Amino acid sequence: MPFVDLIAKDDYTSIWYSTNSPCRNVGGFDPAKPTIVMMHPLHVDSTWLYPQLDDPRLGSKYNVVVFDTRVTGPSTQRFSGKYDLNVAAADIAHAFYHLRLPAAHIFASEVWTLVALRLAAIFPELCLSLTLCNVPSQVELKGTIDVFEEMTRLWCFAADLESFEHACGLLVTSHAAPHAHPDFADELVAFYQMHWPPFQASRLIAIAQVIINRMPMSSNALRNVQCPVLICQAENNPLYPFNHADRLCEDLLNVPGGATVYGIKSMTGLITVFSASIINKVFSAFLSRQPVTRSDPVYPTESLAEMMMSGLQRLAEFEHNPLIAFRDPASPLSFSLVTEEVYKDQEETFRAFEKGQKYAFSPLGNNGRPLRKFSERKDETLLIESDGFSYAGTFSSFL
Repeated sequence: MPFVDLIAKDDYTSIWYSTNSPCRNVGGFDPAKPTIVMMHPLHVDSTWLYPQLDDPRLGSKYNVVVFDTRVTGPSTQRFSGKYDLNVAAADIAHAFYHLRLPAAHIFASEVWTLVALRLAAIFPELCLSLTLCNVPSQVELKGTIDVFEEMTRLWCFAADLESFEHACGLLVTSHAAPHAHPDFADELVAFYQMHWPPFQASRLIAIAQVIINRMPMSSNALRNVQCPVLICQAENNPLYPFNHADRLCEDLLNVPGGATVYGIKSMTGLITVFSASIINKVFSAFLSRQPVTRSDPVYPTESLAEMMMSGLQRLAEFEHNPLIAFRDPASPLSFSLVTEEVYKDQEETFRAFEKGQKYAFSPLGNNGRPLRKFSERKDETLLIESDGFSYAGTFSSFL
């Protein structure tokens, strides 16, 4: 199966990947085509990149490889409180080396766009271009953190199916769309139930900590992004306001010709799914303007340790911290910028949620599938309206 094992003295993870080749691995790549590396949207995994993998505008002209992070999809890890977006970028760089991937066009969504930016800054030789969909703020806003923390508690400590479905409905509302089609909501909630049920609360917490505790990129790092950049941003999304894209565009001072911002007429998240056709059209047009490259397997002249040491030296320069350059180059965790205080807090929080999780409520039946569709719940549950998300209509009916 297509995993990349990353092993170090202080770290272990197995990263899942898939491709558009017949055997779903990089061995089937056409060396005459350029390569695209994709990172999936937030709160889902790489299987939700199917609109891009199935689009002939991309699949017929490019080799496409999609990666899960170490905290999503079938990937496994030994948890560490040091994990942050820099480590996620280092994971991808390790995967490039082990899979002998050539420099590639990077496509990423939502919070993982910040990973793509870090990859381009720390390992510029790996990136031909960046396409970023719905870029967030560099640090999470206080109001969003409060909402996300409350939603996480509702999710992880749900005592019954109705409570858990309520938490799922809140996430669909905030992250996908307030008025998502019932069939799509059913599919998304079923994914949540099967991949992040309360009895696997620690997996959800590992993702939540990366989002909540992320640190901004330094101006030096942003200036080191020197490949072409396309930003696709929903015009009316409250979680990803359009001004985030404009601000990032201003910060990317050394992008050739300046970063390009394309507005998507949408107010939803998951624009790579909801607005896949227009995203793919803009993305393919952007790629067509880039120089054509080949995808011959790369047999590096330097060792993995030497490649990672170069990345650590760049990071040390960005952060004005020469001690970073003396960390173990074999470990992706060496790229972490998590402070000691945050590290201890993340370790304690993870252990707290992990404790007793095997006794938590399960929304799944004996066959491992959801007990019912999200659309089959009763409207009266928790006084929720027929759309599943609003209290107002139910209360007003009694007035």
